[in-house]
Amino acid sequence: MRRLDFKAPTGWADLTQEQLSFLLHTITMVNAANSATPFLDADDYSAHTVAQVAAYCLLSWNGATVVTPYGHGWLVAHEGEEFFLTSAQIAAAAASLAWVGELPEVPVRLETINGAFAVAADLDDGFSFDDWLTCETLWQGYQALKDDGLLRQMAETLYHKQSIVLHPHEQLSIFYWWAAVKNLFARMYPDFFRPTSGAPETEITEDSLRRGMNAQIRALTKGDITKEETILAMPAHRALTELDAMAREYDELNRKYPTK
Repeated sequence: MRRLDFKAPTGWADLTQEQLSFLLHTITMVNAANSATPFLDADDYSAHTVAQVAAYCLLSWNGATVVTPYGHGWLVAHEGEEFFLTSAQIAAAAASLAWVGELPEVPVRLETINGAFAVAADLDDGFSFDDWLTCETLWQGYQALKDDGLLRQMAETLYHKQSIVLHPHEQLSIFYWWAAVKNLFARMYPDFFRPTSGAPETEITEDSLRRGMNAQIRALTKGDITKEETILAMPAHRALTELDAMAREYDELNRKYPTK
């Protein structure tokens, strides 16, 4: 009896660059195809999209192609042979790829875009505090405005290339990359990135973003503007380490000497 064995990566961090590119392409393609399809609710839409993406990736990453739909399944070609797989079989095999519907646990990115090379995925090399402030300000703006042009501007810094051109899947890569960076940094610098509980939500504006950026710079320079150029040139991780320590010390002082 002929047997068709499928193997698949266990998470975003296991993807090769070719696999990552294909996954991003597939997510973009499936989202575009499904956007015009009515679903009962957002959960149904998400589950359907993830299942489709997982099935496409599972087949492609194992060198299989769909020949044609056939009855309640699909005729699939693999290494010169054809196999009939039911929809249930494909769904069961693709279940191991449910992680494609989640954000990466660690930062991953396309190494090259538009002929330019990316900085380290975790921003641990070749990424300054100034770069961090630029990208984080653009990211906060994107969260508020959902303007894709802001992701392209982030790519200019992340790939050190002005007027960089992004295809849709490359734009999606920037989104996943920075979302994972934020999650990583929240774990690395928990005091600085601690959510403010009980505080009223403030609308993100250009002015609020500028004030937030200036507050971080001033904290590190301690108000000495002659140090600003040096501070901005610091590696991003070094600057965030200092800001995290400052936030922790501030909290400790408040616990020892609470204000009435």
